[in-house]
Amino acid sequence: LGDASLLECSSNDNSYVLEDLKSLPHMYDSSDLSVDQKFATSKDGTKVPYFIISKKGISLDGRNPTLLYGYGGFEISLGPRYIGTVGKAWLERGGVYVEANIRGGGEFGPSWHQAALKEKRHKAY
Repeated sequence: LGDASLLECSSNDNSYVLEDLKSLPHMYDSSDLSVDQKFATSKDGTKVPYFIISKKGISLDGRNPTLLYGYGGFEISLGPRYIGTVGKAWLERGGVYVEANIRGGGEFGPSWHQAALKEKRHKAY
C-alpha cells in the first residue's frame, strides 16, 4: 500500500538490484494497514487470488463489514493499493476491503485473460 514508485531493476551474477528512481510524495500513513493475499478455489479447481486489506489487529472472523470488489477484463491487473474513499470512509472505521483478481484480468498473463472470454465468461464469476 505504499506510494507509487518507478524502479529500475538490473541483474548481475545471479542477483537483482532494485533502484528507486522516482517516487510520488507520501499521501497517507499506511503503517496501521495490513494486506494479506489468499486464494479461493473455483468450481473447476482453479485457484483465484484475492487481497484482504484491513487495519492491523482486526480479527477476520466475519464480524466486520466487508466490501468485496472484483474485476477481470481487458488484461488489466489489480493489486492492493490505497483508495482514498475506501481508506477514509471504510478502513479507518474498522471495515475490511477485499479485492479479487478474477479471471479475465492480466494478473497471470494472456492465458488468465483468455480463460474468461466469450463462452467461458461465466468462469470469471
